[in-house]
Amino acid sequence: MDMNKKILIADASSFDRSVMLNALKNTYPVLESNNGLKALELFTEEAEHIKLAVIDITLPYLDGFQLLKQIKRMENTETIPIILTSAEAVKQDILDAFRYGAADFVVKPFEADFFRQRVLSLLGTSSSLPGQALSRLVSDNAVSLDDIIEYDKSLNRTFRNLFSYRRIETPYHIKRVSLFTGVLLRALSEHTSSGIHLNEPQIQLIIRAAAYHDIGKIAIPDLILKNRDRLTEEQRLIYHAHTTKGAELLQINNNPALHSFVQLAVNIAQNHHEKWDGSGYPGGLRGNRIPLSAQVVGFAADFDKYSRKLYGFTDSPFEESIKKMLQFQHTYNPMLIRALAYSEWSINEIIDKYPEKKSKK
Repeated sequence: MDMNKKILIADASSFDRSVMLNALKNTYPVLESNNGLKALELFTEEAEHIKLAVIDITLPYLDGFQLLKQIKRMENTETIPIILTSAEAVKQDILDAFRYGAADFVVKPFEADFFRQRVLSLLGTSSSLPGQALSRLVSDNAVSLDDIIEYDKSLNRTFRNLFSYRRIETPYHIKRVSLFTGVLLRALSEHTSSGIHLNEPQIQLIIRAAAYHDIGKIAIPDLILKNRDRLTEEQRLIYHAHTTKGAELLQINNNPALHSFVQLAVNIAQNHHEKWDGSGYPGGLRGNRIPLSAQVVGFAADFDKYSRKLYGFTDSPFEESIKKMLQFQHTYNPMLIRALAYSEWSINEIIDKYPEKKSKK
């Protein structure tokens, strides 16, 4: 570790600064400021040594947005990650943070371990990011997209019929999650330096693979599927096994020509319930050990879970859904929060086109 490098923390709350200082033990020396003007002065003096900055948006004298804009106007600061923090999850604040160049937006209060992992993920090298592995996988197809589409159509028909017969999930849920996945991948490709450089045919492959994220539920008894909120520990483990069951079902097709597409679907089915903080299942994978395809699909599925309950009951379902997801921000890759914030229009268009049909009373 280069000890000439430093982290800047700018926050008016001495308590919040102490939480962050404790979280950053054994990383880099920390510069502190309780107001925006002092933080700007410190950043200007130490610019060549700043490795990362954490800035609260409600700083006195010069607020966090103003400070961020000032920093981004300086020379050679484009690669320095800036985390903006706030006590509230306000959609416009999130959008402005990323529009002005922030690398992450974190809502307080937060646990020290969560904050440390967030910082370490931004300090990691790009070679460890799963976007590169995903790019290689979808670039390695030994068969044409048309052939994969034909295979997918056949498999999808069987899948839809089984889901419909078992009443496992609605076709529009599967459609929305797949399309949300595509929107997020496009946003990631356009707005980040994460190693994700996907063209539209490659994104279409992942959209198609995303449709099979819950295929393993076919192997789970109805008693468990229909009572997920009241499961015993033994039943919960059986339900969690839908991830590995799905991977096993998809791997039945061992056609070498379809390897890349099947592997995408396997990665998604097995890992879409893994969480950024390691609290997911089945493997308890943490951070970038989770395949990016699975991270995106799991995130899309969670957004659909929250938003489908809100449409028709609030005038701002997108904003309310983001707030809900930020309550669990420790479980998501920060890149995905940013991609979602950029994608409101596209997401709402999908929901309007494929709304959940209300059951008749």
